[in-house]
This record gives sequence, C-alpha cells and structure tokens, in this order.
Amino acid sequence: MSPADDPQHDSRFSILDPQSRGAQDVPRESARNILFQFVVFPLGVVVIGVGIFLLFGKLAGDERSIPDHLDAIRSGSSHQRWQAAYQLSKSIKRGEASRYPNLLEQIASIYAGAKDEDPRIRQYLSLVFGTLGDRRATPLLLEATSDPSVDTRVYALMGLAQLRDPAAVPRVVQLVSDEEKDVRKTAAWALGVIGDAHAVPALAAALGDPAADVRFNAAVALSGFGDRRALGVLREMLDRSRLDGIAGMRPDQKEEAIIVAIAPYARLAGDEARPDLEKLARDSSLRVQEAAREALATLR
Repeated sequence: MSPADDPQHDSRFSILDPQSRGAQDVPRESARNILFQFVVFPLGVVVIGVGIFLLFGKLAGDERSIPDHLDAIRSGSSHQRWQAAYQLSKSIKRGEASRYPNLLEQIASIYAGAKDEDPRIRQYLSLVFGTLGDRRATPLLLEATSDPSVDTRVYALMGLAQLRDPAAVPRVVQLVSDEEKDVRKTAAWALGVIGDAHAVPALAAALGDPAADVRFNAAVALSGFGDRRALGVLREMLDRSRLDGIAGMRPDQKEEAIIVAIAPYARLAGDEARPDLEKLARDSSLRVQEAAREALATLR
C-alpha cells in the first residue's frame, strides 16, 4: 500500500490483540495494525494511523522542536517519553532533521538506553531511524529484531526496510521463518522493499507458509524479482472463491488483496494473464475493475 493512514483491523487475521492498557493510557496502534492486513505493500514505511493522529492532535499542535522531543524522551514521565518518541518521528517526517547535526548519534544513544523501558519508545524510534535514512542505524535495528516484544521486532523490520541496507538481508531472511506470523509477514515485505536477490530463496519458501498474509507478502515481494514461482499465490489472491475460504477475511480485505496482486500478476504472466484480467474487469468491485483494465492496457 502507498503510505496511508491505516485504521484498526480485525485481529483474527494478521494481528494479535493489542497489549492490554490501563484506563488512563492513551490507545496506541500496534505495529501489526500499521501494516496492511494482508499485503504490507508499498515500498516505504507506512505512517502512523488516523486514530493516533487524532488522539495526539493537541500534542502535534505544540510547536516543540526536535531537541524538545529528545529531552522529553530522556527525562519525561513514562507517558511523555513514548509520546515524545512518536512526535519525534513526525518531526523527522516533516524534514526537520537537517537542522540538527549529530541527531543520529543522539537518537542512537537514547535507543540503546531504552532497551528495558516502555517498548513503545524504541518502536517509534525505529521508524525515526528509517526516516532518517542513515544506515549507521542498521546494527541497532538488527539487534532489536531479537527483542522479546513482537511489536518491537516488527517496527525494527519496518525501519530496516526503509533503510534498504543489503547488510540486513541475512538476518531478515532468518525472520521469514520466525514463529510469529506477524514477524514473518513483515520480514517478507521488508525483503521485497530492500530488493536484494539473496532474499529470493527465502521468499520462494514462504510461498508455502500456512498463513495467507505471509504467502501474499512473499508472492508480491518475489514478483519484484521477476520470479514466476510467485504466480500460483498471486492467482490465489485473484480468486474470490479461494479468498472466501480464508476464515475471517473481510470483504474489503479480499478486494485489497485482489487489487494488490493484479499488477505483479500481469507483469509475470504476460498474455497468459489476459483471461483472468478480463474476468476481473467485470468484477463486482469498481476498484478491481479499474485495476484489471489498467493491467490489460499494459498487455496491449
């Protein structure tokens, strides 16, 4: 998916229930909610959800600088620290980092020291590393992929994906076989984003994953390498009858899976894709129809 705000999704599929929170806690979005339910798609790190943006609108309106956020992360209360980490990620996205030399070193120091603190601090700082685009953060993010928190591991993978550092590929390849489905699906997505061909064997193996969203991410990622082994799973994503057999998958998720699969399927299958695309051009969904017609136009 292109960077877009992502609302809460049904946890039966690709996310676990968010960690329990006290009544006084401000709800946060899990990393697994931030990733699109079935295909963690586009080539970039997804942004924080609409709900978080609205809940923190007052904070966002404060004209606090990056040094202010850093100070709050270092010395604020428990809530202030992770909220400041979130706000720092937003400030970085607005392009304010260039005004502050040695910013990476300061964030790296906080990141390393927050290992035993509220995990949300390191989770949001992982996104900061990715947005900064400085590959000196790669070792810190790689270390975080072994964190006990699934969310922290997922966020670290998101940061690594945005850095696109080939040095991360061996570790990310390992995580395609992680015991946690959400880590596996994010790792498959990240390998597609990084685009290093050393990932191809792991992605091909993930096509047989028992979890649909892991298979789907692996197929989309593998298609980026022009590997026709992705075709079988891409066809699965295009087949509404097969999607109907996936327990708990909502109609909007089925539609999105189809749309995401259309372009890579057309690229890999070529003229072989025409009958399937013509069928989808008559689909009940106008969005699916449009995507199928665009793909047919590329064949012509």
